[in-house]
Amino acid sequence: MNRTASVLTLIAIACAAYAVADLTHETLGHGGACLASGGRVLLVDTTFEDCSVRSRWIDGAGPLVGIAVALLAWLGARNAKTANWRAFLVLLFADAMFWNIGYLIKSGIAWAGDWHFLTEGLEPANVWHIGLAVAGIALYFAAMRMLAYIWPAGRGMPSGQFAIMAYLTAAILSAAAGFFDPRGPHAILSDALPSSLAAIGLPLVGLRQRAEVGIAPSPAWIVAGAISAVVFVAILGPGIRGG
Repeated sequence: MNRTASVLTLIAIACAAYAVADLTHETLGHGGACLASGGRVLLVDTTFEDCSVRSRWIDGAGPLVGIAVALLAWLGARNAKTANWRAFLVLLFADAMFWNIGYLIKSGIAWAGDWHFLTEGLEPANVWHIGLAVAGIALYFAAMRMLAYIWPAGRGMPSGQFAIMAYLTAAILSAAAGFFDPRGPHAILSDALPSSLAAIGLPLVGLRQRAEVGIAPSPAWIVAGAISAVVFVAILGPGIRGG
């Protein structure tokens, strides 16, 4: 029974962590920059934000704010007093950091996405995009080392199980919300899953850890995670339209 409750608690924590990571990118990052630029948020969902004005800084604000929040989560995880709170901060760091750094690689190679729009028009364009890809790869490996440093060691489940379950939970949650994306369910493959699956660094680090991870069964976390998942899929999935 305790094992089942621990697994449910982990799933809930993983849902909450991914939802917060997504909100920091789309809502706080893009949406906040839109409002700060004097624009109106026309639509925000789990994979997209549309603003009434256009600016490279609105595009860049999503990943930049996401990275900033990831760093705050990393600092918080170092001093977390409870196992579940530390696990949440560790997963928030992983989701937000790997997503937004992975975006560097995607933008550099595919000439698309937020980092591409941030640097669009800067010359020589080829050099900028090579730089984005190289910086993304280097920072991704650095982020994996940072994740290992704050790994939530404890007593309970194997680290590999912890990492894989959290990773798959985020992928399922992102796909479920992407299904209701107002631009169509194709957003699952084009935007939703790439955002969550970009955190492949999480299981890669977890499978190398020998220590176990302690997750304390918590009805409060289970309720919070369930609410996060419902709001993320049912409300943010179809999108919130501005006035």
